[in-house]
Amino acid sequence: MEANYWQYYLSFEEDVDRLFRYIEPAEYNFAVYSVELTRLYLAICSEIDVILKAYCNLLDEGSKPSNITEYAEVVVSSKKGLCSETVNLQRFGVSMTPFSEWEQSSTPTWWKKHNGVKHNRNVNFKDANLGNVLNAFAALYLLNLYYYHERRCIELQKQGFPESLEETAVSLKSRLDVLRIDSVWLSFMER
Repeated sequence: MEANYWQYYLSFEEDVDRLFRYIEPAEYNFAVYSVELTRLYLAICSEIDVILKAYCNLLDEGSKPSNITEYAEVVVSSKKGLCSETVNLQRFGVSMTPFSEWEQSSTPTWWKKHNGVKHNRNVNFKDANLGNVLNAFAALYLLNLYYYHERRCIELQKQGFPESLEETAVSLKSRLDVLRIDSVWLSFMER
């Protein structure tokens, strides 16, 4: 049975959208923290770990990465563009580029903070804040988009058909359409 990563993303999308009823996703609120944000942060980052392993396996079948540094090596060497992707919270005008630090061979700050919360929550509870949750959520969205795009490309190449990232994004149905990616939606809107 195949894991359906997109279904996990959709469940988080509902949680994040519900959260916006209580916390406005504006930069001046990024330091807000709570038990609910902690729950979301830990769960989203756990799913990121799962999908990164699967994505790295698609990019390099022989790779066996087991941590964020090793994932970064596989993803960055693939030159697929993930690191430079900017994700937008459409309704709120907030943008994030969650993997940009990989371009400088550095671990994303939101991931470092996640490890602090996971391993020493009593000291790092404030790091389970809205800004880190939204960056992790944006990262999960990107990973799903790139994972499914890569998987579909592998399948379609066998049949001689290419698929663009735009087509993959459109095929992944979001119930709430919370996030969008600049490179996909700008080129899609230009058509």
